[in-house]
Amino acid sequence: MGIVSSNFNWVSTPTAYSQVTNWSAKQKAFNSGVAANLASMSDTLSGASADFAYGMSQIAARRAAVRVTEAAQAKITKNQLDMSA
Repeated sequence: MGIVSSNFNWVSTPTAYSQVTNWSAKQKAFNSGVAANLASMSDTLSGASADFAYGMSQIAARRAAVRVTEAAQAKITKNQLDMSA
């Protein structure tokens, strides 16, 4: 019995050029996906920032309205007390 060597040539391997071309195409697809995800994240964060600023301005406006209403009510009450005395 001798050493038997088998050679299976039924699997074709791509050429170096096609490997580089395929890799380049995959990288372009990956990079465009990353760019799209970054743009989406940027839009989301920008929207969250705008929503936060709007909410804070609404809170400040309500507090100012309450403060002005309370001051006006205090003046009215004081004037009524002054007139009745």
